[in-house]
Amino acid sequence: MTDQIQVHDRKNDVYKVHWFRSTIFQVFVVSGVFFCAPGMYNALTALGAGGLATPWYANATAAAGYAFMAVLCITGGIIVSKIGVNAALTIASMGDIIYAGSLYLNSKNGTQWFLMFGSIYSGCTDGLMYTVEGPVITSYPEPDRRGRMLGLWVGLRTAAPVIGGAIIFGLNNKIDSTGGVSLRTYLVIIGIMCCGPFISLLLSHPEKVQRRDGVKIAFRKMDWSTTLTEWWRIVCSKDILLLCPLFFTSWFSQSYTGTMQTQYMNVRTRSLCAFIIPFGDIAGGFLVGYFLDIKRLSIKQRARWSFGVIMVSSLALWVWTAVVTKQLEDTHPVIDWTSGGIFASTFTLFFLFDLVTMATQTSLFWIIGQMSDDFIALSYMTGTLRGVECAGQAVAFGIKSEDTTNWLSVGLNVGLIVFSIPFAWRVIRKVGVEKFEKIAYAVAASEQAAEKTREKSPEEEDVDLEKSSKY
Repeated sequence: MTDQIQVHDRKNDVYKVHWFRSTIFQVFVVSGVFFCAPGMYNALTALGAGGLATPWYANATAAAGYAFMAVLCITGGIIVSKIGVNAALTIASMGDIIYAGSLYLNSKNGTQWFLMFGSIYSGCTDGLMYTVEGPVITSYPEPDRRGRMLGLWVGLRTAAPVIGGAIIFGLNNKIDSTGGVSLRTYLVIIGIMCCGPFISLLLSHPEKVQRRDGVKIAFRKMDWSTTLTEWWRIVCSKDILLLCPLFFTSWFSQSYTGTMQTQYMNVRTRSLCAFIIPFGDIAGGFLVGYFLDIKRLSIKQRARWSFGVIMVSSLALWVWTAVVTKQLEDTHPVIDWTSGGIFASTFTLFFLFDLVTMATQTSLFWIIGQMSDDFIALSYMTGTLRGVECAGQAVAFGIKSEDTTNWLSVGLNVGLIVFSIPFAWRVIRKVGVEKFEKIAYAVAASEQAAEKTREKSPEEEDVDLEKSSKY
């Protein structure tokens, strides 16, 4: 690989991009960190209940973790703006190691208090990670490659559950009964997670990133008052609030699929799911990502068509879910991969859940990327996206922390999707048509306030000099 790559922008100007500072390398770095931390966590959750024998307490700890994650996601942009992108990513890469260790100890010794602590600690660090990851993958890439970079990010980050699932499947494929996975599973996953902090050190600061179009990425520095004011204006802006019901709904199905796997599938079938189902994430991310970069369609058309197809697909999927749920409750099977039709229907259902869910999240990140190109503003907005998503997951796992009827999850998911559509549509119809003035105003006001604090008038400087001479 050569040290520098010469590329051309639309004006035929030549820009020299060092591979280490290129936008695609930054996507690889954040994806690598995600691979080692939340990615391996997702590989464990793909087993249902973190691979434990029963789902109820694991769901309760997951609910607590997601509640803390929601808080850190929403407020994490403030932390990132103060300590910097690199330090935040390194800190964020460490929490899931503790969580995996708590799963190991609980599976081995029944140490439930540490499982709760590990889940909460992991939730906090993952919340911070999502606050860093979101603006990197939305503001670093060039606008005409944003959809494909989102698809690449989804594919790379989903490689973690795929590879982690392959490891889990290899270690557990002979266990044809229900219960917990082998202890070796956790040890291998912990070893992979420990690589995350080292990979995080490779991320470039926004101001050092080199884009093919020559546009520099600004990382604004503000005092606390300006930072908090801007954060409040953006998080509470009308357009973000209108998207919140859809944010809340987008991952609400995860507790249902995890619980159903633990209730009805034996260990080796759950391990197979952990290996194969993440390919649905990859398919969903790449399909939507490439569609969102199609040049022959306007931005308005891309936003509206993707939203419509995803919402219709989500509702259709829940209709099928109701049919499968009725079958499972009538027969109470222990599903193995040799179980024929019942295995095929449940396995395909879980695969499509991942595909549609990741398609939804990819499109949401793209929509937010159309609302602003400012790194700090995007950290607030993507953090809010993930924070509200996590709040939804906390509620969903809280509901499934007890042996509640599965029909409650089915009804809530359908109701939340239907409820969120009209609110989200009011924002979707503005994409590619109108500017998001409230967010632009918040950024401009912060820039003006920061400029005033940096540059004092000559009269103010004379007053300060006169005051200092008195002491």
